[in-house]
Amino acid sequence: MNKEMLLDVGYRRYNQPEGEPTLYQKKIRDKKGVKYFIDCYHYIFPERSLIKEGWEFKMQTQTNLGTVDTTLFNTGDKTIDRIEVYMECTWFNHGENYYEKFVKGRKHDA
Repeated sequence: MNKEMLLDVGYRRYNQPEGEPTLYQKKIRDKKGVKYFIDCYHYIFPERSLIKEGWEFKMQTQTNLGTVDTTLFNTGDKTIDRIEVYMECTWFNHGENYYEKFVKGRKHDA
């Protein structure tokens, strides 16, 4: 996995404070509205570390019981498509609560 792959499939890079991991984010939406966001953090580890870099994907969704945080670590050998399918299934299985719904051509918070 690399940053070019993320950018090619619609992730945007955000500037982070120095020393923080690089953040890439993708807005997942359909004709009803914004479903959720996927955040991807790219970590660069010190030169002395056995592991040189790491990738972490996060998604948050609301349920009737509260907020569900989904975090996938050690994803360097997984495809972005596989990770996004997993996040979509997680969102679906937790009730399909939209982050923001579109109503008659207008947006409003879900």
